[in-house]
Amino acid sequence: MASIASLGVGSGLDLQSLVQRLVSSERAPADNRLSRNESSLKTQVSAIGQLKSGLAKLDTALAKLSDLSDGRTVKVSDTASLTATADADAEAGTYSIEVLGLASAHALASDGFADAEASLGAGELTLALGANDPVTITLEEGADSLNDLRAAINAADAGVRATIVRDGDASRLLLSGAETGAGQLITLSPGAGVDARLDSAVMTQTKAAADASFSVDGLVLGSASNQVEDVLPGLSLTLKAETEAPLELTVSQDEKSARDALKGLVTAYNAVIDLSAKLSNFDPETGQGSILTGDATLRSIRGMLPAALGQAGAGKLNAIQMGLSSGLDGKISLNEETFNELMSGDPSTVLASLNGFGDALGENVRRYSASDGLLDSRSEGLKSSLSSIDDQRDALNLRMESYEARLQRQFGALDQLVAQLNTTSSFLDSQLSNLEDIAKGSR
Repeated sequence: MASIASLGVGSGLDLQSLVQRLVSSERAPADNRLSRNESSLKTQVSAIGQLKSGLAKLDTALAKLSDLSDGRTVKVSDTASLTATADADAEAGTYSIEVLGLASAHALASDGFADAEASLGAGELTLALGANDPVTITLEEGADSLNDLRAAINAADAGVRATIVRDGDASRLLLSGAETGAGQLITLSPGAGVDARLDSAVMTQTKAAADASFSVDGLVLGSASNQVEDVLPGLSLTLKAETEAPLELTVSQDEKSARDALKGLVTAYNAVIDLSAKLSNFDPETGQGSILTGDATLRSIRGMLPAALGQAGAGKLNAIQMGLSSGLDGKISLNEETFNELMSGDPSTVLASLNGFGDALGENVRRYSASDGLLDSRSEGLKSSLSSIDDQRDALNLRMESYEARLQRQFGALDQLVAQLNTTSSFLDSQLSNLEDIAKGSR
């Protein structure tokens, strides 16, 4: 069989180019069809991915509605002196609070020791903070210096922190309580053989243990801690500094969190509507549709979203009654005046309704957007079709190789036949020429 490299040598024709053109012509329709299908499938996969991402963001916004609780906001006129938090048990209202004095922890300082590494005497010391159980500190011989005592106190976890400070040429042991309150006094008692200067009774008090003092609407109250709980139901106060005059503390219903969650829903919902419109758009003038025009899954999603607005879930109110409305383009908006009025009048019902709406629509959205949801199944099907196109391309390549080989054999045979005919033609021309010469010579 003539090879493609020598094809046309016998005939003088450009048979190699002719074979290539015939193969290209045969391949083109199938190749173009596969390319069109591949491009369409890839575009659909991308569109499904965009739709899944949009629904995932919508699900996140719905989860915030599901998680809403009956919250409170707190406003304090001077947060440098007082801060506060409130839970659902706190009653809305305004209170006058004055910080008269802060709770403090007890602190003691020993007399000075010339050498922090010198022996204080081996033995035991008893350490306690307030009414807590006392702990025993043991100083072993050879490990009984001021530095050793500091380390032993800090390791004892007795609620007392020990520090060594330099005071001129001397070192002093500073003891600080971890808990505030008038009852949280530090006591340190050295046993026999231990330096008596370590007795708390002879140490200098550098900070008195004291309770906090404050007033609520003129009533003076006390607390062992600057973190005050349950003086007012559901309200926690943090006393930070003494005040020169009463501060104003206002507790209000937390409408902002619910309103912000609804606004987040509107944004995510409308983004899905815009995306679905883009993916399913049809231009009547050109007769051209978008990549998911007429797609059943997209139609199902477009129908599910507005239907949910009119359904009341666990609460009494549906989304429309709470201020959400849908326009002709399918996008929604929030009437804040309607929502604020409902929230002020019956916050429990509104919050329960928002929770129910978030739960119900979120469950439907996740049927499509979850990792094993309908959109993932659709995407996997499209990817399987893409894999099939790769198989079809492989089959096309094999078919074209076979077709090319057949053309080479056919044109190779033709090339040889033409070469033989050319040889015969040359022989006949030569013989006829010889006959003509013989005829001329006989005359």
